[in-house]
Amino acid sequence: MAKPEPLIFPKGIRFARKNELPRGNKEATERIAKANVTTGFVRHDKQNKSFTSFFEANVHADNIFAVFRDLVSTLLPKVAAPIVGLKEEEPTFGPYTERDLAIKIFEPHIHELQNDGFLEFGMIFGYQGKIEEVFVKSSKYFQVWTSQPELVEQVFERNGVPLVPDLQFIDQYPMVSKSIGKNGAAAWPGIFEAIEKAFATLPVVQPAAN
Repeated sequence: MAKPEPLIFPKGIRFARKNELPRGNKEATERIAKANVTTGFVRHDKQNKSFTSFFEANVHADNIFAVFRDLVSTLLPKVAAPIVGLKEEEPTFGPYTERDLAIKIFEPHIHELQNDGFLEFGMIFGYQGKIEEVFVKSSKYFQVWTSQPELVEQVFERNGVPLVPDLQFIDQYPMVSKSIGKNGAAAWPGIFEAIEKAFATLPVVQPAAN
């Protein structure tokens, strides 16, 4: 059985350094020093008409897209809609389309999606008030809304992500988000635009009951 491991952060996400905190903010420095951000997932069961369970999970940066693909392929039907977003902004939804074609839209940008501190992405299936959604926040942890919690747990288990009821996330602490483009230029504008344009090339398929 997998055990929690110290999380390998994306290149564009890190704790704030002492000189980046307000002067005299000793409490923040001490909190960061005691942080224990590890791999793992936490499950919250909900009394909700749209979904029964909500998961959050930390995955090593280099494994983010592989786990994303596994979750999407396991939970969502063959028709689903892709999502791309930016930190603290409303995300952009692509059309309902063939799920596997939508996954391919993201593949040229895996490095940036796993590492850029501003980009976020996901996929969703919604039908008759029910939702299955997998989303990777800009802080690069997973959020999953589902009525198939056992399948989510199976995906995490086979990817070495253990249950950690008191799981911590980096955005619970003072943190810094950076883009990871070449030559110091921000990468996210070009990646976001490329993915958004690619959404328009996807065939539109009407969702139906799973």
